[in-house]
Amino acid sequence: MIDIQNYWRELDALRRIAGAENESMLRAAFQNLLRDLGEQQQLIVVAEYPFKAPNGANLRADGVLLNRLRLVHGWWEAKDEKDDLEKAIAAKLAQGYPNDNIIFEDTRTAVLLQQGAEVMRCAVTDGKALKRLLDCFFSYELPAVQDFRVARSQFMVELPSVALALKELLIAAHRNHAAFQLQATQFFALCQRAIGERVTKDHVDDMLIQHILTDQIFRAIFSDASFHQENHLARALAQLEHTFLHGSTRKELLKRLEPYFAAIRRTAANTITSAEKQDFLKQVYEDFYSAYNPKDADRLGVVYTPSEAVRFIIAGCDLLAQRHFNKRLADSGLDILDPCTGTGTFIVDLIEYLRGDKQELIRKFKHDIHANEISILPYYISCLNIEQAYYEATNEWCEFNGACFVNTLENWGFDLTHTGSIGDMFGNLTDENQTRIQHQNQRTIPVILGNPPYNANQKNENDNNKNDPAVLADQRIKETYLAASTAQKTKLYDPYVRFLRWASDRIGEQGIVAFISNSSFIEARGFDGFRKVVAQEFQEIWIVDLKGNARTSGDRRRCEGGNVFDDKIRVGIALYFLVRNPALTTGCAIHHYAVNDFLTALDKRRWLSVHQLHQLAQAGDFHRIRPNSSSNWLNQPHEDWSQWLAVASKESKSGKSEEAIFKLYSLGVVTARDEWVYGFTHQEVTNKVRFFIHHYKSLRQMKADFDEKIKWSRAVKNDFLKDRRYAYNSTLLTKSVYRPFVALTLYFCRALNEMPSLQHKVFGLKYDNLAIGISGTPQAKPFQTLAVSMLPCLDVLEKTQFLPLWVYAADGSQHDNITNWALTQFQQHYANADITKRDIFNYVYAVLHDPRYRHKFALNLNSELPRIPFHPEFTQWAAIGATLIQAHAYFEQVKPFAFKRVDQKKGTPKCRLKADKTAGSIEIDGVTRLDNIPPQAWQYQLGSRSALEWVLDQYKEKTPKDLTIREHFNTYRFADHKEQVIELLARVCQVSMDTMTAIAQLEQLPWNGD
Repeated sequence: MIDIQNYWRELDALRRIAGAENESMLRAAFQNLLRDLGEQQQLIVVAEYPFKAPNGANLRADGVLLNRLRLVHGWWEAKDEKDDLEKAIAAKLAQGYPNDNIIFEDTRTAVLLQQGAEVMRCAVTDGKALKRLLDCFFSYELPAVQDFRVARSQFMVELPSVALALKELLIAAHRNHAAFQLQATQFFALCQRAIGERVTKDHVDDMLIQHILTDQIFRAIFSDASFHQENHLARALAQLEHTFLHGSTRKELLKRLEPYFAAIRRTAANTITSAEKQDFLKQVYEDFYSAYNPKDADRLGVVYTPSEAVRFIIAGCDLLAQRHFNKRLADSGLDILDPCTGTGTFIVDLIEYLRGDKQELIRKFKHDIHANEISILPYYISCLNIEQAYYEATNEWCEFNGACFVNTLENWGFDLTHTGSIGDMFGNLTDENQTRIQHQNQRTIPVILGNPPYNANQKNENDNNKNDPAVLADQRIKETYLAASTAQKTKLYDPYVRFLRWASDRIGEQGIVAFISNSSFIEARGFDGFRKVVAQEFQEIWIVDLKGNARTSGDRRRCEGGNVFDDKIRVGIALYFLVRNPALTTGCAIHHYAVNDFLTALDKRRWLSVHQLHQLAQAGDFHRIRPNSSSNWLNQPHEDWSQWLAVASKESKSGKSEEAIFKLYSLGVVTARDEWVYGFTHQEVTNKVRFFIHHYKSLRQMKADFDEKIKWSRAVKNDFLKDRRYAYNSTLLTKSVYRPFVALTLYFCRALNEMPSLQHKVFGLKYDNLAIGISGTPQAKPFQTLAVSMLPCLDVLEKTQFLPLWVYAADGSQHDNITNWALTQFQQHYANADITKRDIFNYVYAVLHDPRYRHKFALNLNSELPRIPFHPEFTQWAAIGATLIQAHAYFEQVKPFAFKRVDQKKGTPKCRLKADKTAGSIEIDGVTRLDNIPPQAWQYQLGSRSALEWVLDQYKEKTPKDLTIREHFNTYRFADHKEQVIELLARVCQVSMDTMTAIAQLEQLPWNGD
């Protein structure tokens, strides 16, 4: 209703302020209503839309709604208030206007026609009725839209098998076709020279297959372009294709895709402008990649940069170039490169931005604009898009000689030349592409902009989908960003970081790097070295933080709002400009602007469309960042706790210093295959591990390759390649805290646990110990702590670090983990020689639970390991800490809380495990309910859940994610554990009550936090 209310206000304003009465003035209000509602469904309103009537007459509709494929979703006609609406509708229909999903309105009444009949009419002042009419209009699917949807669905199903058939034809041609063998060998050698030595024959075959499958699409959309005849790579691939695939074979192979190709041809015939063709082609490209190679779609980040963001970056580069180098983007001597051009969005918009001066654009296009791409399909599309955009702007067709088919991250040295050629039919590819690369490498390129790939790491080793290695880029990262980092665990090999490192080196002594990418560099702990180095290498940094990080939770997640990439990715997004200007000698000025909280993806795109960098800068909207000594940019701790005792440090862990409370600290166990090695019973885990090892052994003996039957990881792959044997050992089964107050069986084995960390020194399989778990840094959730008395998982809390009371040597001997230095500090401060290391352990745990401490030092806790003050009343703090440890670490021994259990005689025992905090009850299943749960019990929170909710979540019946586990070992049934879970809930309820009581006592104690 908000959009309708906005419509009423705008309509009223037009009548009152503008004195508007006629259609041409008033229709803007309804058009804007359709625009706002359409944008929510990725539909756009096009006003004055030309079309042909059935009798061939050229007509023009007041407006249409088009989807991303430029298919008409619905029509709209506005009439004058003074017109007779019925007569006006009849007249329009008689002229040949559509009668299917069209709204006629005269600012007083709206009429909706579908399939030639009126389906609804209402007064526009009747909000509920107007909403129903609009809902009916937007939910309707015209036949053309439906046909395309059906054809697309068939295409998505058929494409993989057609591609496989093509692959088999290629394999046969490689074996039996002499002419093809010769030309394919030559083409492969040339691709290796042009793209890099890591290019394999499979890559080249893939390139050819993509060319064959998409050629008809390109020709349909760009039927008048000279690309197919003039582009060197298109010609070379076409010639290679014709040596083995032609005539009836080609036709028979592709006929299953013909419905889609036909739909493309019909739809492409309706696209008019270059921009429409680009948007259409992007959608087709996304469809193709998602069906043809989903892994590549993920690895390459096949998500399109919003045009609003592209224009913001281009205009920002123009501003900064003028401000720092006294040059416009259109000027000579200011080369521009998109190093990962994808479908050419940035260069296309750059052409549009520069089209005001035709002669400058012609010169710029021929000499100063460059774009690199490593994948054949986006390379094709980028060339088509860019050349078409240039034609639209100049009325001249010209091949884009700035396009290089090259792996940017392997193209280092910049003054290196690619020499050598082969004198055959593919010589043009060698000469042309390598000449382009050579030309680009010899140019000074001070402006680099674009959208680097966003996929940092594969989530599953079974995907075999890691980003390609970038040896030189990674070496430069190691020499710079990593060398300057103090983070314990730093991983900075994300593709966008590699491109930033490359671009920072490529621009030379002065220039601008402008990207849109993952925003983690702004505040992530592991990027401290990156932040330090870029502040040394650049003199000015401008950041527009668009937020949208879906990997947060609670209030923080809501504040992040939508992702500007239509919520297709989960990372936060930022636009940023890094300016290198040696004339500035006063350090680096870092400017940061964050969009408002809670904005949707659509809100953010709208914001970008009406703002520019120069406007924000002039208005003083940017916040000046002054990095602290830890290279933090945002959320810098304001509270100084440096005089307090560190709970741990890298120096104490390495033995270089004793000036910390704990010597050793360790992450929890990282298995990389939780579903395989964790379970509710010993027998369950045994069955899964035996299957895993048996399958591993079978593949090893057959010398087979990795498959998807078991969960591979880096370490297991390495063992497999080294022919290492695995054997099941029942003594490796142990109890482990998997999530808060949930203990499972774990197969604790170095081979099948990717990162055991140092837990073999802490708990191992048999050691008696206690450890304080604390949130790792940085945290997406509020700081947490939990004591454990058994082997813990990394994810008990959030990237959990554990501080053990004792450590064990290889011979099993027990040693104190609290340092003698810490004991001396406490004994001397409190003048009490009776203080023990166990007392200190208890005291630390109490301090970490104090709400005053967590609130005041929240930013400190998010950026480094905790520091502990000397509070008055040490003994009382330690006593409360001891109470908390007893409740948390030994939760299975706590006396159960006295629930009221209600069992119904009728009902089905279907698992529910659903909490009703308001009613103070838990629905166990269709039979049993637990009542009389005190409100206080829900207040004990660990992260985004209460302790009780953690138990409920872990014991629910869930479908395993792993396909093999789902097929063979999906045996968990809540009914088998019902009584055990009810007892556990009773114990955890009492733990929660005791915890909140203890915390209330802590808050009454004096403290040294001021």
